[in-house]
Amino acid sequence: MPDGTTITEEHLEEEVERHSAEAIIGGSIGGGVIAIAGAVLAIVGLAGVEPRWLLAAATIAVGVSFLIEGSTIASRLADLLHEHTQGRVQMAELGTGTTSETLAGIAGITLGILGALNVVPGVLLPIAAIVYGAGALFASGTNVSITQMLAMHKGESATAHRIMRQAVYATTGLQVLVGLGAITLGIIALAGVYPFILALVAMLGISGAFLLSNTALASRMAAVLRRA
Repeated sequence: MPDGTTITEEHLEEEVERHSAEAIIGGSIGGGVIAIAGAVLAIVGLAGVEPRWLLAAATIAVGVSFLIEGSTIASRLADLLHEHTQGRVQMAELGTGTTSETLAGIAGITLGILGALNVVPGVLLPIAAIVYGAGALFASGTNVSITQMLAMHKGESATAHRIMRQAVYATTGLQVLVGLGAITLGIIALAGVYPFILALVAMLGISGAFLLSNTALASRMAAVLRRA
């Protein structure tokens, strides 16, 4: 009887882990597709095709990508962290990053819609670039927290843990650089220096960073599925 209970508990844990990983993969793919759409809109806008309208559309697309990634991690990974790490991973780290992404997404979408409605777009759209840059900076620790959780939960060796951490640091470092770049470009654009062009460049950078981040997250969750 105890053996049956143990098997059942282990089976339930595996199912929870599998469903969480599948949900995160789906959210990451969706966020990545929208990030690609945002990058395409930014590139077309930089080519001189209706830059203001395409900047507004790219701003909205990037905001949706922020929302998808933030909500996916918040709803599917928090329970997994709490249950399988026995409190070894601080939820505050994940919660802070996720909240930053969600708030940045909501604010950016609002600014993008107002810009599309021609409400001082030369001001609001560069502000959206600054908001997204700040959101990327605050959320940069989320991937590190996820990687540490996975390594501890799977009982990885110190060497494997170090390799995983270094790999995610590369992606996180790029996200930090893109965030700083977006903030800088947004501030310069607010000063009236090619506001639409610089904001488009910022949206292109943020979209590319999101695509890499979502790809890395989906890859890690796929590894979880293979082991489950």
